[in-house]
Amino acid sequence: MPGYKIGDAMKSMRILVDTREKKNQHITKALESKKCPFKPHKLDYGDYTCEYDTEAEKGIIFADRVAVERKASLDELAGNLTKGRDRFDREFQRAKEAGAKVYLMIESGSYDDIKNHRYRSMLPPNSFLNTLFSWQQKYNITISFVSKQFAGDYIYATLFMALKNYLLYGGD
Repeated sequence: MPGYKIGDAMKSMRILVDTREKKNQHITKALESKKCPFKPHKLDYGDYTCEYDTEAEKGIIFADRVAVERKASLDELAGNLTKGRDRFDREFQRAKEAGAKVYLMIESGSYDDIKNHRYRSMLPPNSFLNTLFSWQQKYNITISFVSKQFAGDYIYATLFMALKNYLLYGGD
């Protein structure tokens, strides 16, 4: 595009936070410290994505390219894999159909915690992990265990680099 400046598009990036996302003050505080604007927005999948501006268009929503799904704990995730499994599965299916890359960010837990059953659910560790590995392949998701302290940094860096690479190298 003539006159199109990637740097300007990157500076315009705003994080969109799903309107159903709760108890995320540690994330919004991290975004504020990076001087990254954010705002509530209803998302069809994921909890975080971003939007940006170009010379030709304002508020281009990036959800069809990338989203971050946040789980605050292994207990929350285990609930999504048991009681809420159908809804959770449909959410990943919608993202896949849209062509979006989803990053599943799990706070306050680790692979070791799953293996050692350090969560309240009765979901057996092997079933827990097999579902995660299966969905990782089925939906092309990336699973990351991130401490609560760095959750905001992870969301920002993931969306920032996804947008930057898209603008530099294009999609598909």
